[in-house]
Amino acid sequence: IARHIEDGVDGVVVAHGTDTMAYTAAALSFALQDLPVPVLLVGSQRSSDRPSSDAALNLLYSVTAAANAPFAEVALAFRDSISDNAMVLHRGTKVRKCHTSRRDTFKSINAKPLARIEEGKATMVTEDYQKRDPKRKLVLKPNFEEKIALVKTHPGFNPQLIEWLVEDGYHGIILEGTGLGHVSTTCFNAIKRAVEKKVFVGMTSQCLWGRVDMKVYETGRDLMAIGVVPLGDMLPETALVKLLWVY
Repeated sequence: IARHIEDGVDGVVVAHGTDTMAYTAAALSFALQDLPVPVLLVGSQRSSDRPSSDAALNLLYSVTAAANAPFAEVALAFRDSISDNAMVLHRGTKVRKCHTSRRDTFKSINAKPLARIEEGKATMVTEDYQKRDPKRKLVLKPNFEEKIALVKTHPGFNPQLIEWLVEDGYHGIILEGTGLGHVSTTCFNAIKRAVEKKVFVGMTSQCLWGRVDMKVYETGRDLMAIGVVPLGDMLPETALVKLLWVY
C-alpha cells in the first residue's frame, strides 16, 4: 500500500475476507499515518460464483470512492442495506461485523459512518475527517508485537489463564469485561500480579454500544486501583490491534 501511494495513486482498495476485515482496517489505521489519499477495505458476503453475489458491485463502488472521495483515511466499505442502492464507509477503528450473512453486516459502533456512496458519488456523513491532500507525505509505522492477548471474561472464568499469559511473557492483556467494565473478583489477584510484572491491562466492554465507566461500581473502582486502564468506547478488537501496534 505504501509503495503504491508513494507512486502517486489516487487511492487504494484492498480486497479482503469479511471475517477479519475489521482487524485489518484497525491495523492499517495505525500503521498508515498522515495518509494523502483514501485506503478502503472491501469484501463480499456472497461468493462470486453465486447469482446473488455482492462482490462486483462492492468492488466497483469502492474503487469509485477511493478515486474521488474527499477524505484521506482508512475505511471499510460495505453495503448500507440488503439492497444494491448504496454503500457506507466506516472508519477503520470503529467498525464491527455484526451479522453472519447479511449484506449490510458491518456497522459503525459508537460513531457515525465516515461517508456514503450512492449513484457513484461519495457524500461525507461527518465534518470531522482528514482531507485528501496528494502533497502530504505518508508516514509508515507497520510493526506489531505478537504477545498481546484479548481475553473475554465470563461466569466461571479461570484466572489461571491470565497468570499463564504473564508467565509466558505477554506484554499486554485487553480484558473484554461485562457492562461498564467488570470482571469477577476471583480474577483480581491474577490481574494484580500482571500489573506488578509491568503487563499493561486494559478494560473494554462486551456490550456493543456505550463506553466503559469503571467509577460507577465498587468492582470497577477496585480494578482501577489495581492498575487496570479503562479504554472508553474503544472496541475490544481495536484495543487489541492498537496495543499490538504500540508495543
